[in-house]
Amino acid sequence: MKIATRVLSDYSVIDAPGMKLSYFGYEFEVPWNASFTEKVGKNLVQLKFQSGQDVLFIVPSGQRGLLTEIVQDQSLKMGDLQLVFGDLMNRSAYDQYGVLLNTTPQNIRAFGPRADAVRGVTLLTIKAIAFGPGLGTGTFSFELPSKRGFQIGDPQKSRRVDLEVFDSTGHHVEILCGSTNGSIRYSQGELNRILTSLHTTTASAHLAALQN
Repeated sequence: MKIATRVLSDYSVIDAPGMKLSYFGYEFEVPWNASFTEKVGKNLVQLKFQSGQDVLFIVPSGQRGLLTEIVQDQSLKMGDLQLVFGDLMNRSAYDQYGVLLNTTPQNIRAFGPRADAVRGVTLLTIKAIAFGPGLGTGTFSFELPSKRGFQIGDPQKSRRVDLEVFDSTGHHVEILCGSTNGSIRYSQGELNRILTSLHTTTASAHLAALQN
């Protein structure tokens, strides 16, 4: 929880035989050409490669931001958090992720305004629950042509890395990169190959994916 976001410094891209994949109006490359199985659900697909990589590609059905979704999801019964989050509810999905990932115990002032302390503790709790095991190894912000986002996990230290990607129009996808047997670790160049190649195929296909 003490780790705040740092700027990604390594934008190298691995040049290796791979393949293009397309789901839900998006296309991207993986730097492997091993055979794989796929399991498709609503707005998500899990890809298990024989070479050991396990990739989960998700187009969230809600695109308004994680904090907004938590408040507006009636099944969670957390509508009261709207008062706690305040103006964060009006910010973009990208900004909501940024605030969440950059909240640390050091930001919470016991003797400051009570509303700020309650917000900080709430954000810290959500941060602990919402993100994968790579959180403790580092989080990184990245900027690429037509997209930006956050990488949760240092591939040199974690067997799982989560990519939260937002395109220039604010649309959000998640790419969870793990391993089928726990022995595979990604290189930053492999992750960057996926990130740099990711793009929408057609506007109509993208809208259809969000509406399904």
